[in-house]
Amino acid sequence: MQTILFFDLDSTLVENHFSRKIVTQLLAPVATQSGLTIRELAQALGQENTRRQMADPDNPLTMDWQDILHTLAEQYNATLDGILDDLWVQHAIADDIEVLDEAHAVLTKLKADGRHLVIATKGLSKYQIPVLQAVGLLDLFDTILTPDRTGFLKTTEAYFDAYRREHAADLYIHVGDHYYDDVICAKRNGFASVLRAPIEELKDLDPFARPAQIVTYKDQISTYPKEGTDVVPDAVVVSLQELPVVVERLEQNVAI
Repeated sequence: MQTILFFDLDSTLVENHFSRKIVTQLLAPVATQSGLTIRELAQALGQENTRRQMADPDNPLTMDWQDILHTLAEQYNATLDGILDDLWVQHAIADDIEVLDEAHAVLTKLKADGRHLVIATKGLSKYQIPVLQAVGLLDLFDTILTPDRTGFLKTTEAYFDAYRREHAADLYIHVGDHYYDDVICAKRNGFASVLRAPIEELKDLDPFARPAQIVTYKDQISTYPKEGTDVVPDAVVVSLQELPVVVERLEQNVAI
């Protein structure tokens, strides 16, 4: 059996603790010029990114944070204190990146059993590859899918098309923390979905019993749709360390 696992990056495999420092530095003159706080400007950045994802998701600039920052600065006739893309490479060091749930060991185990591992991220390669390199995860993946490489945002079905045409598999599994991106879109694409949700109250339940309980703990999932949803993942892991067994069980179901 050939299994391909698609992995989200941020808040699934790693937590990036350096991006906030960079954004704070870059926005300092914008805050002075606008009279807004760094927090208010950061919220405006998020809103602009959301607007782009809704209005023109597959545009190369939709996830380009340097361009988003520049657009915001222009609104206040301010100059950014540096270039995000340069600062990103300089600050992407292991000390400022938290690797979650012993991800190195988990990925090594999954790969050793003959599965293909693929990063499938909404972030651009210029932001994600330095992070993977810094923490030694890059070489564990067979391929990296990003909007600039595929021509589509991760939430667009065609994002996966070229890869799937070249790499047929018996089972595609998508692993991530974002409910829309990694559960709803994954199920729409015909993938099995595994949600990483470190919810203490779910720890004693079987990973395949947890999806039925998600709605009870939806307030602990920041990306859970406000309007609700009938779509649930195939399994929920509270730690990536549960993933190898979950993947084996998914493979057994396909083999039956």
